[in-house]
Amino acid sequence: MQDTRTAGRWRRVVKRVAAVAAVLVPLAVVSVVTAGPAQAAACRTNAHVYLTSVYPSSYRFENQPVDGGTDDYQMFAGDLTSLQVGGNGLRSYTSPAWRVESNVSGSFVFNGRVAGSNCVANETTVSLARHTVAGEVWTVRANYLTGNSGQFIQNQAHFRIFFVDPPPPPDPWYWQPCYYAEACF
Repeated sequence: MQDTRTAGRWRRVVKRVAAVAAVLVPLAVVSVVTAGPAQAAACRTNAHVYLTSVYPSSYRFENQPVDGGTDDYQMFAGDLTSLQVGGNGLRSYTSPAWRVESNVSGSFVFNGRVAGSNCVANETTVSLARHTVAGEVWTVRANYLTGNSGQFIQNQAHFRIFFVDPPPPPDPWYWQPCYYAEACF
């Protein structure tokens, strides 16, 4: 009789442990599943910034030297300069910034969009209402925070723009001396 009581107690203990485990195991699975995104906050891509409004596009990666040279472009001088910039592999909720050093008008800074939780600062068009003159040179340096290592990349040489005189406007059609099959004198 003693054995049946002990066996009955063990069955009840096992049933209670099973009931508690049935409640705790799903909670443990939920906590493991919800911990995943917090661990995935680090970016897998090497951080880089880019300029795509010119051809060929210009990219600078976090593992390139800060003074590793620039990509050079030519634009017409005027009152408005537009650049299309972005970044990838950046620390979430930070914004890449570019510092422009002009040989004529000093320096200034412009920012890209803020990187989302996916480490991407979507491409944006930045219109800089700054008067430029022929012969002016902009040296543009990038500043950004990497998403995978947390390193701050500061004043990395990115690109240069050489401003030249715009071409003269075309002559109106009525100033042309000859048309189609007419003889020119």
